Amino acid sequence: MDRISNIYFVPTPIGNMKDITLRALEVLEKSDIIYCEDTRNSLNLLKFHNINTKLVSYHKFNESERVEEIISNISDGKIVSVISDAGMPIINDPGFVILQEVIKRDISYEILPGACALINGICGSGFDATSFVYMGFVPKTDSERKKYFQSFKNMNVTGIFYESPHRLLKTLKFLYSLFGNINVCVCRELTKLFEEYKRGCLEEIISYYSEKGVKGEIVLIIEKISDEKVDVDIKKEILKLKDDGYSNKDIVKMLKNSFNISKNEAYELVLNLENKEEK
Repeated sequence: MDRISNIYFVPTPIGNMKDITLRALEVLEKSDIIYCEDTRNSLNLLKFHNINTKLVSYHKFNESERVEEIISNISDGKIVSVISDAGMPIINDPGFVILQEVIKRDISYEILPGACALINGICGSGFDATSFVYMGFVPKTDSERKKYFQSFKNMNVTGIFYESPHRLLKTLKFLYSLFGNINVCVCRELTKLFEEYKRGCLEEIISYYSEKGVKGEIVLIIEKISDEKVDVDIKKEILKLKDDGYSNKDIVKMLKNSFNISKNEAYELVLNLENKEEK
């Protein structure tokens, strides 16, 4: 190893066991102890690469308890590594608590580069990657989701989200109700045998996964949302409803429910469109 630190935060493969750097393997082999989320899962990785370092469980339920133990091991001169089940420790995985303590105590540490699902997702989506935001896991309740996605829209950047397969369709339909037929990319089973990047407008993606079903780990990428795009979708819906013979009152009610806008906003859109048509 080129540099000796007291503790290393080491990224592990997100699917393909070979997606780990030579330096990461060297660090894991030279470590005295590796703290990991699931010893059974991490043991498979170590066996695959012929590494016999001792594993100790370190997860969200015992993270605070393990801090003093890890600090004590470092004080005794042991080399410690922290890994997660997949990807980069700290990002939606254990590691943050011990990192904060290490910084507070001025202990030397290193973050090794490596596999990270959100980076594969944004790069493979085909959307603008010059400015983007990672927002973690999508909240479960509709009220939290609305605030969460509205705050993302206001950032005017590409968005990266983690979502579970059994909630994906619900989230996609919720996005449609908020923003209309925007573009997304569902990145599924990254680096694994059945890896898939499915990109398109929400109507296409919802139809695809409603028919096929959703399995595997998901990274959801949402293309930057512009107000113009949302307005166009609402206007298309108004024209469609008018063609179907609905009254303005009924249209306002449906817009309010479908696009999560206020009654006044819906009336204003309907009346503005009528005025343009009359001209």
